[in-house]
Amino acid sequence: MDKHELISELQIGHDELRAVIDALPDAELAFPAQGEWTRLDLVAHVEWWERHSATVITALRDGRDPYPADEPFDLDALNARVLEQNRGRTAADVRSGEAAAWADLLRAIESAGEADLFDAGRFAWTEGAPLAEIIHGDTDRHWAEHLPHLRPAG
Repeated sequence: MDKHELISELQIGHDELRAVIDALPDAELAFPAQGEWTRLDLVAHVEWWERHSATVITALRDGRDPYPADEPFDLDALNARVLEQNRGRTAADVRSGEAAAWADLLRAIESAGEADLFDAGRFAWTEGAPLAEIIHGDTDRHWAEHLPHLRPAG
């Protein structure tokens, strides 16, 4: 896989995600989706993880650690914090925020070199994983987890 193929693959997945999001009326975004989360909460959550990938790419390319490693990583606590920080946003704000996060991520990927994206040893922060794998985890693989909860029932 090269950068062009990565972007193409991600774009296909994002197009499917946006088609589902865009088809939902604002009122339906407030419907329960997954546990205590509404569809709106899920879209804001997706936005945060897309921004996460863009932040990681930019920081690593700038020679910085994207996030401090001074405390253990707790995914559940992080997701709970993201949920709380995004409660109260309007549907329009969340829709535009996700679109902006996606655009930022595409720019970050486009600015990265092939070695940045695919060389497993390129960045110590990735602990031997190619950066592209982290991007997939934050995007298309992540979207696939949440798409069933965003789709209207029936």
